[in-house]
Amino acid sequence: MRKNPRYMHWQIAYRVSEEDPFCLIENPPYAWAADPFLVEYEGKIYLFAELFLYCSERNGVIGYCIYENGRFGEWQVTMDEHWHLSYPNVYTKDGALYLCPESWQKNEVGIYRLVEFPDKWEQTDCLIRNVRYVDTTFLEQGEERYIFTFAPTFKGDDGQLLLIKEQADGSRTAPAVLTEDRSLARPGGNILEQDGKLFRVSQNCQDSYGQGLVFSEIDALWPRYQEHVVRRITPGDFPIETEKELLGVHTYNRYKGLEVIDVKYYEPSFAEYLASRRTRKVFLNKYER
Repeated sequence: MRKNPRYMHWQIAYRVSEEDPFCLIENPPYAWAADPFLVEYEGKIYLFAELFLYCSERNGVIGYCIYENGRFGEWQVTMDEHWHLSYPNVYTKDGALYLCPESWQKNEVGIYRLVEFPDKWEQTDCLIRNVRYVDTTFLEQGEERYIFTFAPTFKGDDGQLLLIKEQADGSRTAPAVLTEDRSLARPGGNILEQDGKLFRVSQNCQDSYGQGLVFSEIDALWPRYQEHVVRRITPGDFPIETEKELLGVHTYNRYKGLEVIDVKYYEPSFAEYLASRRTRKVFLNKYER
C-alpha cells in the first residue's frame, strides 16, 4: 500500500481589485473545484465551477456558490448527470440562465436552461452531435455567434482548436481548424473585451496539463481567423495568498471588477487512493446508461 499518495487537485481563487492578491475559495470537503465562470442572475453574482468528487465516485459535477458581502459562500451542486461534467460556460439571455457544460462522454455539445433554481435544468439545444469536444466558448458579434471548441485526441494533451460560425438563422458552418499548438489551442475562459479589443484566453499545455494561461488578441474572426499572443502567465505571475506549491493555472474569467482563476497543486489523499482503486475499471462513469 502506498504511503501518503499524492494527487492533482485544483482550487479557485478570486480578487476584487488588481491591487489585491488572489484569495483562495475553500473547496468543499467532498470535492475540488476548477473551471470558474461568473454570471449575474436575478441580481446576484454566481460562481459556477466543476466539482470533482475525488474521494467517492471520482466524477465531475457542476457546482455554484454566491458572491455576497465581499466573499463567496458555500458550494452547492446544481447539475449532476450520468456523464462527466466540467467547464460550465454559463450565461444569461432574455432573463433566463443557460449553461453549456463540457460533456464529451455524451458525445455532444449541449445547451441547458435553468427551469427551477437551483438544480432543475432542461436541454434546449444540441449545437453539435456525435463529437467529443470540450471547453466550448462563445463570442457574440451582432446577430452572429462564434463557437470556439477543442477536439482532443485523448492521447496526452494534443488536439485541435476549432471555430464554428453560427448565422442569424441558426445555421452553422463546418468546424474550421485554427491550431494544434498545445501551448494555446485549448480554451481557458470567456473571450475578453477591453478598450475595443478582443482577447482569447487559452490553456498552455505544452509541457503539462494546465501549466499556465495565454492571452491572445484577436485580429480577425472570419473568414480567416487571426490572432497574436500578447501575454503568457504562470501561477507565479499571480499574487496569491497561499503556502501551497502552485504548479498550474488553466482558467481565467472576470465580471466587472471581480476576477477568478483556478490553481493546481498536489495534495496527499488516502481517501482518493482508495476511491481510485475502487473506480479504476469504470473511470468517471458512475451509472450504467
